[in-house]
Amino acid sequence: MHGMTMALPSGSWTHSFEEDADGVEVYRPTATFAFPPSRKGRKVLEFGAPAGAMAPGEAALTSMTPGPDDRPRAGPVTRLHPLGMGRYAVGDASGAQEVIDIVEATPEVLRLSRR
Repeated sequence: MHGMTMALPSGSWTHSFEEDADGVEVYRPTATFAFPPSRKGRKVLEFGAPAGAMAPGEAALTSMTPGPDDRPRAGPVTRLHPLGMGRYAVGDASGAQEVIDIVEATPEVLRLSRR
C-alpha cells in the first residue's frame, strides 16, 4: 500500500467500528470521512504533541467517548511511549498501561490493536 506506515498519526481519528475485524480497530479521519449514521456513539482518538518534557518519540493521546447527550467527552490526556516496531505503551497517572500496535496508518485509515 502506498503511503502506509506504522508511525503514530496526528490529529483527530474517529472509530469506524463497522470496519473492525479480528481484534483490529479501524479509525478514520474525523474531519474528512463521511461516517454512516449510527445509534451507537463513536469513540474519538486525538493524537498530538505532548505538553511538558517528554522523551523523544513520545506523544500525547486524548480519548473521547460519547457522553449522555451524544457529544464527545474528553478523558485525561495520556502519554504514548514508543516501544519500537509500531508498538506504544499507553500510560496514565496511576501507572496502568496498555499497549497499542499500529497495524496500518495512512492519511485515510488508522488500524490498531490493543493488548
